[in-house]
Amino acid sequence: MLESLPRIAQTTLTEHARQVAVRSVASRIVLALAIMGLFVGVVRTHRFDSVAKVFPSLLPSTSSVGLIVVSLALLITSRGLRRGSRLAWVVTLAALLVSVVLHAAQGLPVFGSLVVTLGAGWLVAQGRCFPVLPTQWAARAAKTVGIVLAVAIVTLALVAAYYLATGEFDAQKVSTADRWLHRPLLRDLIPVFFLALLWSLVAPHRPRHLLPGEHTTERERARGVVAQWGTGSLDYFALRDDKDWFFVGNSVVAHSVRSGVCLVSPDPIGPPEERAATWAEFLDHATGFGWSVAVVGAAESWLPVYEASGLRSVYLGDEAVVNCTDFTLVGGEHKSLRQAVNRVERAGYTTEFHDPRYLDPDLAAQVLAIAEESRHGESERGFSMTLSRLLDPHDDRLILAVTRNAEGRVDAYCQWTPAAEIDGLSLDVMRRRITGENLPNGLLDATVVATIREVAQRGMSGLALNFAVMRQVLDNERPTRFESLTRPILNRLSQSTQMATLGAFNEKFKPRWQPRYLLLDSAEYVATQALVVADAEGVTEIPVIGRYLGTNRQSGRSEA
Repeated sequence: MLESLPRIAQTTLTEHARQVAVRSVASRIVLALAIMGLFVGVVRTHRFDSVAKVFPSLLPSTSSVGLIVVSLALLITSRGLRRGSRLAWVVTLAALLVSVVLHAAQGLPVFGSLVVTLGAGWLVAQGRCFPVLPTQWAARAAKTVGIVLAVAIVTLALVAAYYLATGEFDAQKVSTADRWLHRPLLRDLIPVFFLALLWSLVAPHRPRHLLPGEHTTERERARGVVAQWGTGSLDYFALRDDKDWFFVGNSVVAHSVRSGVCLVSPDPIGPPEERAATWAEFLDHATGFGWSVAVVGAAESWLPVYEASGLRSVYLGDEAVVNCTDFTLVGGEHKSLRQAVNRVERAGYTTEFHDPRYLDPDLAAQVLAIAEESRHGESERGFSMTLSRLLDPHDDRLILAVTRNAEGRVDAYCQWTPAAEIDGLSLDVMRRRITGENLPNGLLDATVVATIREVAQRGMSGLALNFAVMRQVLDNERPTRFESLTRPILNRLSQSTQMATLGAFNEKFKPRWQPRYLLLDSAEYVATQALVVADAEGVTEIPVIGRYLGTNRQSGRSEA
């Protein structure tokens, strides 16, 4: 499978390049049809007598106004076609269908209607080139506008049918309507058309900023994709509040744009067969806005797709995954961990497991208090490996492991997210009380061990823990010239950060190590991207290790 993936990725990317070319042509064709519609709407010639019987002398002005309105719509949708928008494709086809009728009414039945029909037919045949799905807000807005237009067209048709059936028609009233309504509309719509044309050609393309309610709606839409296709240990973190979502087919790409750098994490989520196509669409989307792209915490299986698209991979570290079914505290190699767990248990501590959506008020208050105490009022950090919130009623399938003392006081907790790929859970956030009496060492060790046992009892097998940055380099497992040069620098950094501490903490559980990578764009963007990644993961730390310095501060997926 992995051997064939680069070839599949290259084929898909080549096909995507063809589709991008088709979109460019489609955008230009629709732009030309819009200009032709304006010309026909302004320079009215004659009309068919048979058509005139239905819309008497009101027809020329009405169809002229209609053509200009349709042409304005085509100008707008031409930009969406260039972006591969499915909504723009549907609206364009509807506008072209109306345009065919209006061209016939204006008196160019052979040339105008034929050209528009051919353009619409070609666009229908290229439907697969427009897979980018709109936001739910845009889809609802388009549906509302479509209903209003449909009602207006049906109303106009009924009025015309009534006049045709009864013969009641006041030519003087129609002449007055033409003088006071249609001619001013024509005069005003023409400059509007040219302004829209200028905007379509030269205005910068920027993403629309979603309102809070719309952002939540999109997050819940992404939640559906994650629930169906999200299997990786980082996939649930696609639902962080500071991320946006790009939808293609049945897939979603979670990302956040900071200082012109588009950070992607986790890897795109969706059916495996859509991988390369989804990534190609997203790169085209990012390029259109002038963003450089970086992927944080990428899985090894995604590297062929990323590298085929021109990104450069850099080893970032390893994620610790514990096999819960084989885990044991027996043996000399587990002595320190066994002692820590026994010490906590002798002090009367117990660990219980909850759905964080349904905590009783007292327990919820204690959990939130520990969260506030441990982060000293700062906002959550950890773009790739934390969810950034607690006790949100929308977050399903989470498990909260709570460790209490003998009096029932909460002194530590861990929140876990689902991870089907490892058949288990993935660590979101790990916290302990910092101040208080009789706090034994090893509270979080005991909480993790209790979770390992709980996972095994539930019939699952895997538990993803912290991320160890540059573990293989620090452990001299990558003996290349570059790693040899950077190892002394990393060793010095590890003295003031948790690089070595996290690796040592993870090693107590004897995990298997799952490599993670950082994907960077062109060389000129590397410095900026590194700074943005570092800021997203924790302002003063190396990317992805958490935000706390020293030995008495904790973050998601980190341990004191």
